Amino acid sequence: MLNKIRIILVETSHPGNIGSSARAMLNMQLTELYLVNPKQLPDEQTMATAAHATDVVNNAKIVPTLLEALEGVDLVIGTSARTRRMDLPMLSVEDAAQQAMAHVSKGLNVAIIFGRERTGLFNEELLMCHYHAFIPSNEGYTSLNLAQAVQIVAYEVFKQYLSHNEVEALPTQNHVREKASAKEVQSFYDELAHKMQVVGFLNPDKPGHVVDKLKRLFQRAQLESQEINILRGFLGQIDQRNQSSNETKDS
Repeated sequence: MLNKIRIILVETSHPGNIGSSARAMLNMQLTELYLVNPKQLPDEQTMATAAHATDVVNNAKIVPTLLEALEGVDLVIGTSARTRRMDLPMLSVEDAAQQAMAHVSKGLNVAIIFGRERTGLFNEELLMCHYHAFIPSNEGYTSLNLAQAVQIVAYEVFKQYLSHNEVEALPTQNHVREKASAKEVQSFYDELAHKMQVVGFLNPDKPGHVVDKLKRLFQRAQLESQEINILRGFLGQIDQRNQSSNETKDS
């Protein structure tokens, strides 16, 4: 079950942190590690800090973009040690772990994202998430070591896993919502932004402002694949109507 949860580290700068994070993961029975554009690839120091979790490092998937790391994921949780002025649903780490376990128990895939050591996740990366998991810390010193953050989240996930397995088969819903993948959602956003530019709805000087608000709106809705298809079909119908209208004018 826990193999449906992937830990994603974005642009790590220190190879030792990769190993320490892998060790923290394996302590809590998590093995799926994704590295997005690491500044340094895993090396001897990585293996040294990984201790007995070298298999986690050796089997890690290294990809150039976060979107590729999210391929096939149904629920995306971004982590941060500081609050952001964003409209994303914010959860405690415990509540985020509950959401993760609720999804994997239905056979769905979950990604938990950790940002850069110094700057964390960028806002546009958090906008790719369904939830923002906030790790509270000393207001005077909010900086958490990457591996420490991974350990905290992994521990809460493992607690939920143990709790779930202690309870005999809970009633399951007959219908499990098939959430849209990160790739489907991003493709829809790209098409929507393009269509909005074509019809002149977006301010060409600040196109991202409106688009970001719409992203937050749709992320809160946790769109299903079928809903994405409906929205894209609607956009396609607009294209057809515009094309027909232009052809009528030309004739």
